[in-house]
Amino acid sequence: MTDRLNRRAMIRTAAGAGVAGVGGLALGGSAQAESAPPSLVNDDGTPVLTPQQFGAVADGEADDTAAIQAAIDAAGPQRNKIVVFPPGLYKVTSTLVVPDNEYEFPDSNLNRFVMRGYGMFGEEPSKIRFHHDGIGIRWQASLGGIHGMAFDAPRKTSNNVGIHVERTANTDDTDITIVETSFLRFNRAVVSVGRGFLFTKNKVAVCTTGVDISWPTEGTQPGSGPVHLPPYGLRKWLITDNHFHSNFDAIVFHGAPDADFRGAVISNNLLDIGRRLFKGSLTNSTISGNVIENGTGNAIIEVDSGGHNLTISGNVIGGFDTTPGAWEPPRYAILFASGVSAKNVTISANSFNWIRGSAIGFEQSAEKITITDNSFDNWNLSNSTVHGAVIAHDDATRFAILGNVISANRRPSGLPIRVTGALRASNVVGNVFEQDGLVDAGTISADSFVESEPGRFTRVELAAAKNAAMRVHSTATEGVTAGNSYGGYLVQSALPDGSGPGVKGGVEVVAVNASGSAATNLLCATNSTNEVVAFQASVTGLVPPTDNTRDIGSADASIRTVFAHATRLRPYKAGDLPPAADARGTLISVEDGHDGKPCLAMSDGTSWRRVPLSNSIA
Repeated sequence: MTDRLNRRAMIRTAAGAGVAGVGGLALGGSAQAESAPPSLVNDDGTPVLTPQQFGAVADGEADDTAAIQAAIDAAGPQRNKIVVFPPGLYKVTSTLVVPDNEYEFPDSNLNRFVMRGYGMFGEEPSKIRFHHDGIGIRWQASLGGIHGMAFDAPRKTSNNVGIHVERTANTDDTDITIVETSFLRFNRAVVSVGRGFLFTKNKVAVCTTGVDISWPTEGTQPGSGPVHLPPYGLRKWLITDNHFHSNFDAIVFHGAPDADFRGAVISNNLLDIGRRLFKGSLTNSTISGNVIENGTGNAIIEVDSGGHNLTISGNVIGGFDTTPGAWEPPRYAILFASGVSAKNVTISANSFNWIRGSAIGFEQSAEKITITDNSFDNWNLSNSTVHGAVIAHDDATRFAILGNVISANRRPSGLPIRVTGALRASNVVGNVFEQDGLVDAGTISADSFVESEPGRFTRVELAAAKNAAMRVHSTATEGVTAGNSYGGYLVQSALPDGSGPGVKGGVEVVAVNASGSAATNLLCATNSTNEVVAFQASVTGLVPPTDNTRDIGSADASIRTVFAHATRLRPYKAGDLPPAADARGTLISVEDGHDGKPCLAMSDGTSWRRVPLSNSIA
């Protein structure tokens, strides 16, 4: 236990849970601790208060509303405002109020109020059951915590709320902590209006909405200034390590400009047979490490305002039960809804599975989006023509889609990444996918880099001239035949037949024999038709193209002009010359070709012709 509460005092309090009153204070008597001080105290000398001291029975039958309210009111003037709930079932029939008395008692330590039970995650020894249709506890204290409690209702209604947190003065200056507490059968388990909210290790089951967060717009203390607006620091919403079971919406942020909803951490939550993990406005926040077993409805994570500077990573998102008629898979796993221009968003290392439509969707233009290292499996189960693993219903600018594994699409003819507008200044590379293509876009701009064949970089397309190169590392030890292409870099015309304007040229490495010996073909276009020819440098020397009528040669196969920094030819013996017919236009060095002395020789396709070497230059 924390908050300076003496644990032995709590145990003694629990032992006296059946006492109807303390110091002559009976149910319905004065609630002021000064007139009837309890006999148990905290470490600092302040009383330890329990509802039993004010007449609570905690048997589930007697109405304990007045006794609990009396204990809360008695704690108000104390420095340590702690009400302890010994194990039992407390029946409540009207709204309990934790008042905002910071200004009534200015020396009361900023109205820090704690309601503490004996529960832990999944255990509910200290339980309040609300039998009325409305708010269970109206929490108006500026700072406080609820630890180890359980709240439920006999049945969920259209209006019942477990805890409603909202100050009456300085409404934006509220910080509440709810830890190891259970909520069952509420329309909304927790409603919080304010800046600070910590919700961790709680269980929320069979509620329409688990956590409902909004930002106040009025109601500040007179003279204290307006509601805090940016740049007044980050807000503080930490929603972590909770179990949401059968909730339609686990977490909803709504009702304010997107700039107010920044600073949220939503992590490591389990949504079990739920519909949606998050819906609402979000900026400068992270959603990570959550597991959603069965999300039905439109989207599991839906951002409908803001959408800037977000990280969504490490989540397991998607449906599970595929029995027809049992659970309908979600239409989206992550959706940036209409009205949201997403920007500076990272979506990484998520696992998407059993999605009715698109795993990731943008309903309008988006910019600076990174989608990396995700696994997409069984998406577009509806066979829709408008969905993809990633779908952008408008322009996509500066997207980086890298290192993803995309598989099991129910509509093989639809490409995994779909952009109805233009894909601009983007990279889509290094992904593993099963289909014949990856990107289907209205247009792909010249400054985008997109791979077009599955599995690896078997083909890379450049829509405009760029400084680029490719290295291919071959580890083959057998099965190599002459003519195998080892790789290279080629810039060619954008038109399939090679016609039209465009730079054409590059380097190609090919095998020349079964041992894997390689030759380098220098590819270039040399005439008005932009045809591509090759000048090969191999073990046999420099080989001009077969149709040697262009600028690099002449009709009689003699090299007219070659500019080179250095040419080194392998020396041959006269008796070891290769067949002249196989080396037309080849220039080689012969050690003994001119009266036993060195010379050059060139093949005219029929025989080798000597090029004598003259006297040396002094």
